[in-house]
Amino acid sequence: MTAPAVIERTGPVLTTRRAAEYCGLAHQTLRNLLALGEGPRAFKHGRLNAFYPVDLDAWLRTRLADPAKAVAS
Repeated sequence: MTAPAVIERTGPVLTTRRAAEYCGLAHQTLRNLLALGEGPRAFKHGRLNAFYPVDLDAWLRTRLADPAKAVAS
């Protein structure tokens, strides 16, 4: 049995507003996605959400679509 890969979370910790800017989203859009359980991995820092750039990058990769594979409507 292989142990899962450990992601090293270092660097800046971003607030919800800064994470939204990092992802190119409106602040409320990110909040809505988090409420639906469709947002990036978030940690709690007191009452605030905290995000690491490595988690935001991984989440953004899952949302990207390859235009070559997209079906024309």
